[in-house]
Formats: sequence, structure tokens, C-alpha cells
Amino acid sequence: MVEGLLGAFISILAPFNLILLFIGTGLGILVGALPGLSSPMAIIVLLPLTYSMETLPAFLTMIGVYVGTKLGGSYPAILLRTPGTPAGACTALDGYPMAQRGEPGLALGYATMGSTFGGFFGWILAVTCVPLLSSIAVKSSNADIALIGILGLIMVSAFVRGSTLRGLIGVVLGLLIATVGLDPIQTTSRFTFGYYNLMSGIPFAAALVGFFGIAVVLSDIKMMGRPSHLVTSRLNLALPKWKDLIARWQCILIGGLYGTGIGAIPGVGAEVSPWIAYATIRNKSKTPEQFGSGIAEGILTPEATNNANTGGTMIPMLALGIPGDGSTAIMLGAMVLHGLEPGVMLMKNSSDIVYGILVGILLSTFFMFLISWQAIRYFVLILRFDRSWLFPFILIFATLGAFLTMNTTFPVFIAITFGLIGYIFESRKFPVVTVVLGIILGPIIEQNIRLALALSKNDWYTFVATWPRKVMVAAILGLLAYEIYKGLTTKS
Repeated sequence: MVEGLLGAFISILAPFNLILLFIGTGLGILVGALPGLSSPMAIIVLLPLTYSMETLPAFLTMIGVYVGTKLGGSYPAILLRTPGTPAGACTALDGYPMAQRGEPGLALGYATMGSTFGGFFGWILAVTCVPLLSSIAVKSSNADIALIGILGLIMVSAFVRGSTLRGLIGVVLGLLIATVGLDPIQTTSRFTFGYYNLMSGIPFAAALVGFFGIAVVLSDIKMMGRPSHLVTSRLNLALPKWKDLIARWQCILIGGLYGTGIGAIPGVGAEVSPWIAYATIRNKSKTPEQFGSGIAEGILTPEATNNANTGGTMIPMLALGIPGDGSTAIMLGAMVLHGLEPGVMLMKNSSDIVYGILVGILLSTFFMFLISWQAIRYFVLILRFDRSWLFPFILIFATLGAFLTMNTTFPVFIAITFGLIGYIFESRKFPVVTVVLGIILGPIIEQNIRLALALSKNDWYTFVATWPRKVMVAAILGLLAYEIYKGLTTKS
């Protein structure tokens, strides 16, 4: 592990890689600071630019955006009471009151330090867990890999916002989309309806652009023309004193543990963990009535949790090929586009990329602090403008990205189609990430199920032949049974 990290450090310290990571982090802060924009949208827009890059620089750019948006979302939460990201809603509870009483710089300072320490904490646990989990997962057989994929689909369906039924509908739709094209074993065409362009399947990049680019713009058109009123017109970052941070060490520790631990559960971390950590630190406090009035603990805790999520979501993504949120789902798709095979074999076949991503998180966290410390006043200025002026550019880049996948207009029509589907899904509270996950994991699950059956002479018992497989099957059935029971009791 040490050799892998050192090798990754040497690779990333190349000037070109460092510049891309720095730019990506700055863009991430900018995107997070604009309500209505998101990390998945930014990564989708940048995806076409990474087609011609080497794999590591491409992922460093995406990692920078992913890390930067975590802190950027706290800016509008504190200054506008309008969270730039879902996790920023918790920060607004105490950040905005602190800014209202004349300390916006200090509120942003606590957010910056909480995010920085949380990011470092999450990185330490990710670096520890990913190689360990990968070393166990790499010994998996085809049946194990298939069950891991199915368990990932069920977990995401059960834990994302909305009902499990809606999540499962999204997963099934994604699996159906993944079956279009040539059969991976028998090479016969499926669901192409005689259309030649579908022989190679639905263009994956176009589907991603539609779901996370066009659909989001359509959903956020209602935000056009909304004025922004900052609590202050002049702002300088005021970092808290070290003694004040040390006195509140429990906030960072609890935030780091919750952020990494819950962040490792697919579909849960980014939206849920800050609230759980906030509730925990409030219950432990001797003065819980002060929470919500603008105290430092109410800013440090959710921001530490928020950035620790980056390390948590990387654990299942890099070790098992299961994304923790929408951004990591797109990164899994980017791996496919760059010729990598996400899943349990990623560490074995592409360990340099895995360690490069992990080191990129560490350096991006440092860049995040540096940029916020020196240039926060410039990022805050953009909050005064209507962010809807960016929507045409997003649509242009998204359409261009779809076109470049095949250099024809066919992927553009696919992107528009899935953009409309994604918009309908979002308006009906269907989690789009489940559809994308079905598209990504569908081929992997199908191929491994069929290979496992072929090796066992079509004996389905092979899927419960070992104790790990029995545990995974029990977990799958248990989650489904619990959700069915919950649905029946709720209706009654």
C-alpha cells in the first residue's frame, strides 16, 4: 500500500496533473456555491473534455470537482440560507444566524476548517479500508461478483430518497437499458428493433449526459430570475483560533466517523449523515438549546461530515464497484469510457488509478483549503448573480459531449430522450441514480451470473454454496422483506 501511495504521489506531482487537480477543485467550489448546480452536473459537463486525456489526469479533474463542491455548498447556505448542495441545508441552521449577527467571515472560517479536517479524516479511513476490502474482494468468484452487484442495487434502492419501490423501478429500467445491443455471451442482437446504431448498445455517455445534465437543467428552470440577497456586501474569511478548534474536537471526530461510515452506504451518506452527526453532537451538548442560534458546533459538525463523505463513498466505489452517490456513479461510468473495469478487479488490474484517486482526494482537500483561504471573496461575488445564465452553456457542453461519443447526432437524440425521462423521474421523486447504477452494473451482473451457471453446469445452488454467498443472499432477501413489511404496515 505504501509503495502504491508513493508512486501515486510521484505521478500526481507532475505539473500538468497538479494544475488539473487545482482547477478542478476551484471549479468544484464555484459549482457548489451556485444553488441549482451540482457535482454530478459539473462532472458530466467536464466529461467530454476528458475523452482525449490519459486516465489519471481525467479522474484528478473529476475528483477536484467532487471535493470542491462539498465546501462550496456551504457558501450560499451561510450567506443566503439557500444551500448549494443537499448537505449544506444542515450547515444553514447555525451558519446563517452567525452571519446575520455580523460574523459571516467566521462562519465561513468554521465551515472551511470543518471541511478540511473532515476531508483528511475521511481520506485516512479510505486509504485504510479500500486496499483491505479489495484484497478480500479480489478472491471473489463469478457468483460472488454477481451477488455483490445485486446487493449493491438493492441497497441503493432501499436507502436512496423516496420509496424502495421507486428505487427498484429505476434499477429495473437501468437493467433493461443495459440489455440493449449484442448479447455478451452469444453475440446475438437484443432489443435493437433492427436499428444498426443500437447494435453496440445505448451510448452510455449520452445516457449520463441526459440524466445528470439536461434533466437537471429542465428541473431547475424554475429558479430563473430569483434574486439573491447576501447578508453582507463585504467579506473576508476569518479562520477560527486553534484553541477554539481543539475545544470542539468532538465535532470533527463525530463528523468524520459518521461521514465516512454512513458515506460508505450507497445512496445515503451525502444527504443523511450531516443530520445524524448534527443530532448526535446536539444530544451530547450541555446546552442543546443553543443549536440553531449560530454556534460553531452547528457549523463544524455537518461540514466535517460532509467532506468525510468523499472518503466514505470511495470505499464501495473503488473496492466493489458500487457508487455511494450520483457523482461516484458518473465516475464509474467514466471508468468504463476510459477502458477500465469497475468492480472487485479494479485494484488488481488498475491499482495505479485507485491509488491516484486516493492521493488526489488528499491533495484536493489541501487545495480546497488554500483556495477558500485566499480567494473566498471572489467566489462569494458570484452569489449575487442569477445562476440561470449558466444553463445554456451547460446544455451546449452536454450536447457536445453526447455528440463526441460517436461523432454523429444519434447520441444527441439519446441524450435528449433520457433528459426528458430523467426530468419526469425527478419530478415524480424517482431517484435517477438507481437507473444509472442499473446501466453500469447490469452487464457485470449478467455476465457473471451466466459464467457462474456455466461453470456449475446450470446449478443455481452455486449462489449459496459458501457462507459469504449465503450472507449476501440473506441480506438481499432481508432488505426486500423489510421494505415490503414497512410498506404494508405504513399503508395500514
